[in-house]
Parts: sequence; structure tokens; C-alpha cells
Amino acid sequence: MIRKILKEQLNRAVKEAGFKEVEPQVLPTSDPKFGDYYSTVALKLNKQKPQDAAKLIVAKLPKEDDIFKAEITPKGFINFTLSDKFVQNQVKEIIQSGENYGKLEIGKGKKARVEFVSANPTGPLHIGNARGGPLGDTITNVLEFAGYKVLREYINNDRGNQVTELGRTLASKAELIKTKDEELTYKGEYTQDLAQKVKKEIGKAEHLSESEIIEKVGEMGTEMLYKDILSDTYSMGVRFDNVVSESDLQKKLPDILKNLEGRGLLEKHDGATWFLLGKKFDVKRDAVVVKSDGSYTYFATDIVYHKEKFESGADLIIDVFGSNTSGHVPKLEALVEALGFDRSKLKVILYQFVRVKRGNEVIKMSKRAGNFVTAKEIIDEVGADAFRFFLLMFDPSTHMDFDLERAKKESAENPVYYVQYAHARANSILKKAQEEGYEHKKLGETKVDLLKEPQELALIKQLIKFPELTEDISKNLAVHLLTSYSIALADIFHKYYEKVRVLGEEKETTESRLALIKATKVVLRNALQLMGISAPEHMEKRA
Repeated sequence: MIRKILKEQLNRAVKEAGFKEVEPQVLPTSDPKFGDYYSTVALKLNKQKPQDAAKLIVAKLPKEDDIFKAEITPKGFINFTLSDKFVQNQVKEIIQSGENYGKLEIGKGKKARVEFVSANPTGPLHIGNARGGPLGDTITNVLEFAGYKVLREYINNDRGNQVTELGRTLASKAELIKTKDEELTYKGEYTQDLAQKVKKEIGKAEHLSESEIIEKVGEMGTEMLYKDILSDTYSMGVRFDNVVSESDLQKKLPDILKNLEGRGLLEKHDGATWFLLGKKFDVKRDAVVVKSDGSYTYFATDIVYHKEKFESGADLIIDVFGSNTSGHVPKLEALVEALGFDRSKLKVILYQFVRVKRGNEVIKMSKRAGNFVTAKEIIDEVGADAFRFFLLMFDPSTHMDFDLERAKKESAENPVYYVQYAHARANSILKKAQEEGYEHKKLGETKVDLLKEPQELALIKQLIKFPELTEDISKNLAVHLLTSYSIALADIFHKYYEKVRVLGEEKETTESRLALIKATKVVLRNALQLMGISAPEHMEKRA
């Protein structure tokens, strides 16, 4: 990739100019009049004026113009303008690489584990938790694209007071016990539907005490809801390699807690058992692992699970959680350190609240769920592709609005439609060219030096940013950048096609432009696939 080439050339030039080795940063420019890339490496050399240092460095760069031309700004920045020849030749590389274009080896031989969604099975999967689905799944796609072997993980939270309260609610509505409605925790029509299913399975339950009924019904209800939640994740295109039950993890806790107690990391007071994070590590307060009633906390489960994750030899461990767990993150980081592992291997991504709108109207709740909008309702209305794309469009740390009306439009107003239509349009052009006698297999070998129009060069320069993007995301996990990149690429492509004639020109010119169309199709498809979104071959153009 060009950024790697520029960094390597700068590294060599810095050494040959007699400077101490520094890490040269190479960034894309915001305005083409300043070239295509720039570096601030000369500003890092404190012993000399930046412009003087830049002159010494540029003097050691290659003089030939086959790849780039370097210029120095008054402030000492080094601007790079890519040569037309280099840019044009990238079209062939993209076509020849095909589905492998943008793939990396930085994760080769490394393992990653990504936990995401893990919704409480006490109600339908709502849009808030569902945001973690496309987010976590796309992160795993990018990591695999970068060479990692990735395990997609889900925890079934089938233990805790929440299960008891769900059992009480369902048992009451199934008329297995008598409780006032106002004392019930869970609302919504789904509880009535679920109660009837539970009643049918459990029968009259006359042989069970009230507490046994609540426990049994709670287990049955959470199991049913857990299956519904996984079904909803499948609907959005998410599959898990490893599903772990909280109940199974808790079985391993006694031995682990005994070990921690022996190391002086646990302390009992106020009837509960505390992990001494506040006293031993850089955390504001200690964390309860065993409540006064003898039940385990979520944090206790995390002790087992993260111990297993690190002991599996994973090089990267990623947790994708809702922002309501932000207070949990410092505890997790301290936990990893307390267990003797490298805390830098743990990355936690928190995603914010999602508000659902229909145009200007805010949709406050689902009748079935009671107090939130379900993921299934939205997937059923807009489809999995729009569902994923819209949830990926924003930095997870920001709140977002999901506009149902916009997500259903078949026009440029709908970003996922706009990107998919670009792919379908490229395919349509290539198909028509094939009908006119142009051979697709030879496009990777055709002359590309005829691609001289500004719109053509701009399109290629956008295409060759893709490998850099996948490299950046494999490190910063900012998958929302894939949506902005693909929208920008689709926009440049649509405008190019509307201004530049492809078919009907001289044979060599047409072949060159068809090669560019094919390269564009390759990159659009690869970007969409990383996001878990289909790349349709045919679509109708609407207003």
C-alpha cells in the first residue's frame, strides 16, 4: 500500500540524512492542492528548524517520479503527490487481487476473541443491545481480513435475580402463583405469550412449592427468550462460534475464589465477599463477588470468563458492551492485571443509546416489548442490510437516531441503497460490455495509462485507500469508518459515471475505463462484505 511505501522511503531518508530514527507519520491530505499525503516527520527533529530538516530528508528521497513527487511547505511539512503512472497501475493490482484486495497479514499467527451482544434473556432483543451485533460482527470480519483467527463469543446470562423476577412474572401470569401485577418486574405482551408457553410445558405443577415454581419457570422462560435472541442475531447475519452459559461459568468459581483468597485479594465484610481492587489496584472501589445472600455477581462470572480467555493464548480480547456498563470497565482492566495477565491485550468498546424515529416522530416503545423497540421489528421492516449499515454509521461512543423511513427509501437518501446501487451499477456496465464483446478476464491486463481524466484519478485514489482503512480499523476497531468510506467511494463512482463515457469510445479507452469499473466493483464488494452487507448484482434505480 502507498502509505507503507512512503513510510519506508521516509525512514530510509531520515537515516541517510543523519537524523536519529523516528516513526514517520503519513496521513492523507484534506485538500488535493496540497498533494495526496503529508508527513510531519521533520517537526519531530527538535535540533533543527523543520524546513531545514525537511530539505535534508527530501534530498535523500528517490528522484524518479514513478511513484511520487515530494514538496516542502513553509512550516516544514513534506507533501507527497502520487504520480499518474503509479495511480493508474493500481487498477491492475486491485483486479488481480480481487476478493483478497485489502487483506493484511498483521494478525497472521495471532488469535482474537470478541464477545458481543450477550443480552439479558429476560425480554426480546431490543435495538439498544442489538447495536452491538453489527458492531462486534464487523470487528471480527476486519480482524479475520487482517489475518487473525477470531472466535465470536456470546454469554447467556441465565443466572441472577433477573431470572427469579422473570420467573415470578411468568408464574403469576400463568396463574401458577398469586401475585399483584404492580409487584411484577417485567411488562409487555411478550410476558403473557411466554407465560402461556411455560404453562403448557410445566403443567399444573401442584407438586412444587411457590419458590420452586418461580425458579423452574424462570429457567424455562430465560431459555426460551435466549433462543429467540439468538434467532434475532441470526436474522441480522450474526453467528457465534462459542456460546457460554453463566451457570456453567459459576460452577468453576469456588476453586478460583479460593485461590484469590489465598493470595490476599478477597475480603469478607458486611456479609459479602469483596475483590480488593480499590486497595490493591488503580480502581475507585472494591467489587463484590459474592453477595450477602450467597449468590454470585456478574463481576464474579467475569473473573472466570476472562481468566479462561487469557489462558487460551488469545493475543487480543475484545468486549463489546453497552455504555451502561462503563463503570465495569476499570474493574475488568484491574481484574486482568490482578490475574497476572497483560491488560493491554484487553479492549473494551462501549456503544451508546439508539433512538428509533419514523421521519421526525420518535418511536418510544413497542407494544409487544412494553418499554423498548425490538430488533426484530426493525429488521422485519427495513431488512438486515439497512439494519446493519445504519447501526454501523456512527461512532459507537455517540448516541444515534435510526430513521426507519430513510432506511426503507430506494434512493440516494438511503446510504446503504446508494452504496449497493453503485456495486450493481458497476456490474451492469460490465455485463453490457460483455454483451458487446469485451472480455472481463483480460481487463486485469489492459492498458491503464489512458486513465487520465481528473475524475478517473480521483476514483482510483479513493480505491487505493481501502487497504489503509482495513489496517487502521484492525488496530483502532473504528468500524464506522467503513460506512463513511463506502459512501464516499459510491459518490465518486456515481459522479464519474455520469460525467465520463465508458462504452462507445475507442476500444483501448473503453477497455481502460472498464478496468476501472471492475476495480471499483471489487472494492465496493469487499467493503460491503466486511460490514456483513450483501453486494447485489442487480438493482432498480429509483428517484
